[in-house]
Amino acid sequence: MSKRTLVILIGAALLFSAPAFAIDGQVLINQSTVMAAGGFPYKITQPGSYKLSGNLAVAAASTDAIDIETSNVTLDLNGFTISGPVTCTGSSSAISCEGRAGSGIANLGGQNNLTVRNGTVVGFQFGVDLCCVNELIEEIQTSGNSGDGIIIGSGVVWLTTASLNGGSGIYATYSTVMENVASSNATNGLIGEVVAYGGNSFNFNGSAPTYVISPVSQGNNSCNGTAC
Repeated sequence: MSKRTLVILIGAALLFSAPAFAIDGQVLINQSTVMAAGGFPYKITQPGSYKLSGNLAVAAASTDAIDIETSNVTLDLNGFTISGPVTCTGSSSAISCEGRAGSGIANLGGQNNLTVRNGTVVGFQFGVDLCCVNELIEEIQTSGNSGDGIIIGSGVVWLTTASLNGGSGIYATYSTVMENVASSNATNGLIGEVVAYGGNSFNFNGSAPTYVISPVSQGNNSCNGTAC
């Protein structure tokens, strides 16, 4: 083997073993990079900005798609879909789900300052499952999850859609929940201890669309099928 050929092969190996970065410094995630990193769950262990560059599909039961294990992370789904092995049929209180799965996106270890935006999560136990402090979930669609579509600790849920989930559409604790649509979920459209919620639409959920333990303010929500 020539020296030139050896240099080329070494360079190629380094290229394919290193994380893929977008021009703006974001770490790119797709099915190939996940498999190259050892498979699901894909673990985010360093603060920074991450972006999907393709759809993710998890086939194994009881497995998360993405685990966030550090604070100060922004995850942009970039319009793509994260799908799991759960299938749900029916609507509202008649939803039936089959299959076992973890979470589409999970906050592990109590991380803070997380943002998840712009994409779809379908076919898990929980769609987006965050906790803790200063979190933002925006422009996310969750459906066909056997449990809750969106779970947030303390932060903001904005411009999301949660539908046809086997639990509640949105479960929020000490958060602001604005301009979301929660429809045809098996239990509540929104449940939890919410600081403020308004401009939301709750349609044909299986039980009372909102069950808010200690709301500070409420306004301009619309409801169909059940009372606000």
